[in-house]
Amino acid sequence: MKIRDAKPEELAPKVRRARALSPRQLAIQKRDQSIMKLLNEIAVGPTSSIKKIELEDGEKLVTIRAAVSRQLKAHPADINMGVRSGAIFLSRGKIPGGRGGRPRKKIA
Repeated sequence: MKIRDAKPEELAPKVRRARALSPRQLAIQKRDQSIMKLLNEIAVGPTSSIKKIELEDGEKLVTIRAAVSRQLKAHPADINMGVRSGAIFLSRGKIPGGRGGRPRKKIA
């Protein structure tokens, strides 16, 4: 056993290199960046414009819809989302054919 004086530099945490991201994490980051870019375009564009997100091979509607809704919650602009026939529509105005139409008749 050796006993010696210690230096404060020895106790300081060592700088670590950032761990490389996995291909899956890189794909998620790329997708989130493109969604955020699209949301920014919609936010500064006219209210009547509607953007359509079409799925590519290997993408699932549920996954993309979840990613878009997660980005919508974080985005400051009020943007509406609708899903029709396997595509996602985004607009600042109301999306035609959506919910909230005329009230249904009550069956007695």
